[in-house]
Amino acid sequence: MARRLTRLILFFALTATASRAQSPAVPTQRVLPDDRPFSTRVSGIFENDLPQLDPPGAVKFILRPHLGDLIHRDYMRVETGLRWALREDFELSAEASSFFTHRRRSSTGSGIGKLRFGSRYVFERWPKLGYETTLALSMEAPVGHAPVDMTDGHNHLTPSIVIQHLWYSRPRLTTFAGMGLDLLADSSVPGTWGSNQPHDDSFSFTAGGVYDAGQLKWTLTTTYATTAFIGDRTKHFFYFQPGILWYVPRKYTFHSKTQWIFGLGAPTAFGPDGNDFSLSSRVRAEITFRQVMSSFRGHQSPPSR
Repeated sequence: MARRLTRLILFFALTATASRAQSPAVPTQRVLPDDRPFSTRVSGIFENDLPQLDPPGAVKFILRPHLGDLIHRDYMRVETGLRWALREDFELSAEASSFFTHRRRSSTGSGIGKLRFGSRYVFERWPKLGYETTLALSMEAPVGHAPVDMTDGHNHLTPSIVIQHLWYSRPRLTTFAGMGLDLLADSSVPGTWGSNQPHDDSFSFTAGGVYDAGQLKWTLTTTYATTAFIGDRTKHFFYFQPGILWYVPRKYTFHSKTQWIFGLGAPTAFGPDGNDFSLSSRVRAEITFRQVMSSFRGHQSPPSR
């Protein structure tokens, strides 16, 4: 794993240097995220890290409960994390997946079952004007005493590159394509493989698009993954996932500063385990550190005289 990580860091460093050297000098200013086509990540609905970061210095807190676990599992998973935009083109993120029992007879308990750390670097207007490219690296590991069906029991190191095209003739449309690796290593935490999930190192190609219809965002992602060349056994996987995201208007959340996002997807997979079709729903809340501090100061009463 150490050797793989060293090679990946060297690869990203060389790619960044070459990209900067080839990037044309365009005297236009950066467009702020609020004015750009929608491109974000909502885990389980939209799995790609597209090139959009928050303003420099912004710290955003994220909460994502798995409400479906109240029906399908003895325990409930809750994802909590933060994203920190160190610069206008570089971001760090950290996320913890916790769980707790919601049924009396369950002996699952509670705790943190999985940790994820990531980083993204954006090359604006590369390879040319109208395009943006993201290099991303994420690390995911099961920890503690996670339920057996909560993780696959392996550590994941996932480098990826995604190129996004902003269609100025159709400002609501964004298309993207990318590729990535998923490098596995055994962990001490037992787990269970999911259906049509690669059991070995894999290489993937992804393409899709996003249509921004205001409060609604329509998404489509297609992925081909294979263990050929880098895995011990050759397996092929195809994934197709349309989805829709609803950014809840503030008037429906009592003008709360928290941005609530509801998502619905229809993931379909084709692979060695057969064909799988399902419906998935997600709820996500986002709030910036500045909003938290402003709310805290607003509740402080002025000193009495």
